[in-house]
Amino acid sequence: MSNFIEVITGRDLTRLKSICDPGKIQNGTSVAMSGVFKVFHQDFDIGKTSSGKLYLTPRDIRQIRKLIKEQTGFDILTDLKPSSRTEMAKYFPNEKLSGTPVKDKVVKIYGSSSTNINGKVYDLEDGMNIEMPLSNLITIEHNQIVIVENYEAFTKFRCIKSDMGPNPLVIYRGDKEGSVISKEMALNFPQAEIVAWFDTDPSGISLALATESSKMLVPDLSGEDLSRYGRTVLFNDQYQLWERVSNIIPSKLKLLMSETGKGITQEAIIANSIPLVLHRLK
Repeated sequence: MSNFIEVITGRDLTRLKSICDPGKIQNGTSVAMSGVFKVFHQDFDIGKTSSGKLYLTPRDIRQIRKLIKEQTGFDILTDLKPSSRTEMAKYFPNEKLSGTPVKDKVVKIYGSSSTNINGKVYDLEDGMNIEMPLSNLITIEHNQIVIVENYEAFTKFRCIKSDMGPNPLVIYRGDKEGSVISKEMALNFPQAEIVAWFDTDPSGISLALATESSKMLVPDLSGEDLSRYGRTVLFNDQYQLWERVSNIIPSKLKLLMSETGKGITQEAIIANSIPLVLHRLK
């Protein structure tokens, strides 16, 4: 018996679904002579070849459908491509054909005073947050969401002095391990005001813009504060971004950063009790 079920790939499965278009079923079609289609031709004498293509008649398509259904139980005409590895494993030995990552994107969140999500209220102690698959975050009962760049700053947001509302939902932007989730917040929860808080340097400002936030938090500081607590490397190493982002921030902050040639991190803002103010992006 042919081993086509064992060698089939995710791309093959997509191509198999594509030949079941009503017009192709009625009139026939052609596909590249590769992958599982090459196996069908060599092992089952299905289709005719010419110039690297396999030409399939309506009868050939019906035969391919029958072979797959007999050996796997999967109907390429009527069944949807399984969306998870577990579902895929019901039909095919290679569960990775689904193309779905094993680990969903993960979100870390908490509310400044209470965490109101999915119709429930959670009272979390300082330093605690809720970690959950992003797909499980269905509703939020907060008017504001603040997306925070660095994890330590995320955990200490309650210590920050800002002019945000009384109970924003604080969300960690994410990293390589849990995935970056900033854009999903604006897409999934359009009713909430999305605020970005990132390092105040050209790179951080650029990342904040990419979150699709309507506002960002910027430090309310003096030139003396920036000279004392800021870092030159945050400005010099990222200067190529400065021209693109400098007009986005308040004019006073732009002038201070230009004069001192420094940026300031979230950690320095927290450590030195520098207040933050909202600045509209759009």
